[in-house]
Amino acid sequence: MNASARGERGRAPLLLVGALAVIAIVAIAFVAFRRPAPPPAAPAAISHTPDGTITLDDRAAREAGLVVEAAKSITRRDELEAPAVVALDERHTARVGSMVEGKVVEVSAEIGDRVSSGTVLAQMQSTVVHDAWAGYRKAVADRRRLQNELKLATQNDERAARLFADKAVSEQDVQRAQANRVAAEEGLNIAETEVRRSEEELEHLGVTNSEDPTGESGEQIPVKAPLTGVVIDRLVTPGTAVTPGTPLFVVSDLSSLWVLAEIDETALPHVQAGRPVTVRVSAYPDEQFTGTIAWVADLINPKTRRVTVRCTVPNPQTRLKPEMYATVQLGESEPRAIVAVPLPAVQEIEGKSMVFVEEAKGRYKRRDVVLGADVEGWIEVRAGLRATERVVTTGAFLLKSELLKQTTPEG
Repeated sequence: MNASARGERGRAPLLLVGALAVIAIVAIAFVAFRRPAPPPAAPAAISHTPDGTITLDDRAAREAGLVVEAAKSITRRDELEAPAVVALDERHTARVGSMVEGKVVEVSAEIGDRVSSGTVLAQMQSTVVHDAWAGYRKAVADRRRLQNELKLATQNDERAARLFADKAVSEQDVQRAQANRVAAEEGLNIAETEVRRSEEELEHLGVTNSEDPTGESGEQIPVKAPLTGVVIDRLVTPGTAVTPGTPLFVVSDLSSLWVLAEIDETALPHVQAGRPVTVRVSAYPDEQFTGTIAWVADLINPKTRRVTVRCTVPNPQTRLKPEMYATVQLGESEPRAIVAVPLPAVQEIEGKSMVFVEEAKGRYKRRDVVLGADVEGWIEVRAGLRATERVVTTGAFLLKSELLKQTTPEG
């Protein structure tokens, strides 16, 4: 047998083995495709109704992780809080104005300067001070003249008495001398009164050198601080012409301030003078300032239906500044029973607050509610829900999303 015949006889067993392997693979695939597939799992069922009710089967509820809790009835004391503004304490604030017509010639105080009572803030010139000096000089001259007249009248009276004793003058001469002496005394008293009046007029203008009859050292009118404090405002400059009543400076003692709060008229029974308050401002968010209620307004603002409450707050370090916005805690109201739910239970749709109430197992209905304040994770429900009603507290957002699908084209 030649080599070609021996090669053909060697390949034959290999071909047979390959053919058998192909047949086995085809058979196994045929059997596998003929085996029935396991039935698919049923999808989670969620349905809606037009009145806002959502129904979930057990599987959908498990996948949503819904947690249902009963609304609680709890007792709460509300913190009476009100917006406010910090203001100057008008009892310790002076608005200095001009007493006369004149011109400001010198200003020696600037905004922010700390001044003591009697500190000169500015100097003014006015014809009034010249008239006052003229009246003072005339009164002093009249007093000096009348003092001399009284001295002479006293001497004449004494001489007339001696001569009458010697029978040298008549009794009528003695009486005349006595009358002249009394008239001189009365005239001097009037002159003394006029001098004091002139001095007081000068002092009223701030000029106190009444011992200078010429007035040469007091031609200007000083504008003085009436109290110790800070110059809050300066309203004039050198050369400003003023008239009586023209505002010149504002000086205030900032160690005490007012905080003016606005409260609703319904809170009036819980607010009274003398009660302590706590003030907070955004500049110091972690701090609070204590004070007391000094006054509660007697009138209600007819437009806002709110009442002004004036609080006095010590400010020794001047950290509070006038015109700051503040929040005032005016204390606590009387205890009252409220219905409350956890914060996650509340959702909002189109600006309305709502919760999902469990009507039956797997059925939840939207309920619009009116909310109050929240404290420590619980929020007051003022209307729309009763205590013990069960609401969805976890998974409420999923129910809200399902509810919104009813009103969107995509849904």
